Formats: sequence, structure tokens, C-alpha cells
Amino acid sequence: MMAYQLSVLVHLLAGACWIGGMLFLPLVLLPALKGHPERRRLLLSTGLKFRTVGLAALGILFISGLTNMHFRGIPFSLDFFRQTNYGNLVLWKTVLFLLLIGLNLVHDLAYGRKAVRESAVENPRLVRLARWSGRLTLLISLLMAWLGVIISRGG
Repeated sequence: MMAYQLSVLVHLLAGACWIGGMLFLPLVLLPALKGHPERRRLLLSTGLKFRTVGLAALGILFISGLTNMHFRGIPFSLDFFRQTNYGNLVLWKTVLFLLLIGLNLVHDLAYGRKAVRESAVENPRLVRLARWSGRLTLLISLLMAWLGVIISRGG
């Protein structure tokens, strides 16, 4: 039982790290750097550092999520995921996690870094795509946290 509680704690801390970091950037860092002469360099540096922490948090979430399922005795069967409400919720959370990973990769590799290097004047479409892919990633993350609460309460 202690191992399960530790796994849940690790899962919650990794989720807090991921979502907290995603909220910190637009709510604290961006307003603090408004008009700062080194804004682009600081955003790029912070984004790259958070990417490392964020990817570690996502890896921990994946491993601890599987571990939590194991400790709760959740069968890894297609029938369970399709035929029970609880399994359906877990399946939705898994699909959202995969979508989150894909969208995060697109944001990090295709939009985010380039958008920081270019201004909204130089390339407004790229900056808009970076903002919206980040916002969508946050929205999916919050939805997954909500599903996690529902799942932990028995579905």
C-alpha cells in the first residue's frame, strides 16, 4: 500500500510541475518581461530549460500513471477500456496524453522556438500558432487533471 501512495504522490507532483510551469510562463514570466530589452533571449532560455523539466515530468507522469493502474488492479485489456465507464475514462486520459505529447512536440519543435526568435510584426502567423498550440496544450493538461480526479474517485 505504501508503494501505491508513493506512486500517486509522484504522479501528483509531476502533474503539478507540468501544469504549474505551463501557467508560470504566460501568467508570470511574459508579463514580467514585457518591454525588457533581453525579452527574446530570456524567453528562449527559459523555454528550453522548461522543456527539459517538462519532458521529465511527462515521462514521470506516464510511468507513474501505468504504475498506479497496476496497483489499482486495472486490467490492460481492450474489453475493460471499452466496456466499463472507468476503463473508458482511463482510455480518454490515455488518448489525451498521446495528443498532448504530439502537440507539445509540434509546439516545441515547430512553433515555439521560431516564434520567440521572430516578433509578431515579422511573422504574426507563427506567433499566433505558437500561442494557440501552447494554450491548447494547457487546456488538454487541465482536462487530463480533471479526468484524473474523476478516475481517482471511482469514475
